[in-house]
Amino acid sequence: MFGYIKPVKAELKVKEWEAYQGIYCGLCKQLAKRYGLFARMTLNYDFVFLAVLDMALREDKIYFCRQNCMAHPFKKRNCCTANASLELCCDVAMLLTCHKLEDDLRDEGFFKRLAVRLILPFARRDYRKAAAERPQLAEKLKEQMQYQNKLESEHCTQVDAAAEPTACLMQEVLGALSDDPIRKRVLERLGYLMGRWVYLIDALDDWDEDVSKNRYNPFAEKAKQDGEALDRTQLYEQAKGTLYLTIAEMRKTYDLLGIRSLDTVLENVLDLGLRNTVDLIMQKRLQTPKQEDPCCPAHEADGNER
Repeated sequence: MFGYIKPVKAELKVKEWEAYQGIYCGLCKQLAKRYGLFARMTLNYDFVFLAVLDMALREDKIYFCRQNCMAHPFKKRNCCTANASLELCCDVAMLLTCHKLEDDLRDEGFFKRLAVRLILPFARRDYRKAAAERPQLAEKLKEQMQYQNKLESEHCTQVDAAAEPTACLMQEVLGALSDDPIRKRVLERLGYLMGRWVYLIDALDDWDEDVSKNRYNPFAEKAKQDGEALDRTQLYEQAKGTLYLTIAEMRKTYDLLGIRSLDTVLENVLDLGLRNTVDLIMQKRLQTPKQEDPCCPAHEADGNER
């Protein structure tokens, strides 16, 4: 999870934005309560989307209260109170964060590896606690991450194949949101598509940085294989088309869930937020003037995620 799955704030009603921001704040507080202050550093928009989706599926009443927070100590903010959805997302966050740090330990430079080594013991401690809460999910995520590492070590040149483990990983995560066999099947498909989209958009975003640091990137590997057959612009347009098609299929899959609670927030993300993320990254890739990102941050005073 990388923080790419977010809404376009300007297209949300005030009450919808307040609910989204309240869930963001509630997840932040629940991470600290469940795993300690270090866990707050793992918070990003992807986990908020997961929490919103799980709450919408449960259709339970969601409670909010006004609370202070570390980022805004002098002004109380809307905050979602603790519930099963937030607890699930906290556990998933810890499982994925530990795998991400171990991946950074293999791929990053000396100074970043040093920083990772300092925080990895805390992440592994939290991973063990989360794995005890969700043992089946933890085992399946571990298998997919091992497969991902294998493909990257082999310098896989097939973009779709490289995205497969992350797609299957998210399939497991979203599939765990429901025990109903029909809904579970739909959620698994939605998770698969979302994982594929996240992997591809991250690879597209990091293309130049990965090449400069000699890290694996599926688009870079494909470009080397194709040689002069396609220039960069053509490859970018192909990637954009693939990402748009994935978003369209995600939207059709989501409709099968028949969600009524928080549906406008989720639809904003799927209809506008994902496309907006693609467009902003494509602007950067093609070196056109960068527009202001109309998406959140949820804590505007910070200007950044925690």
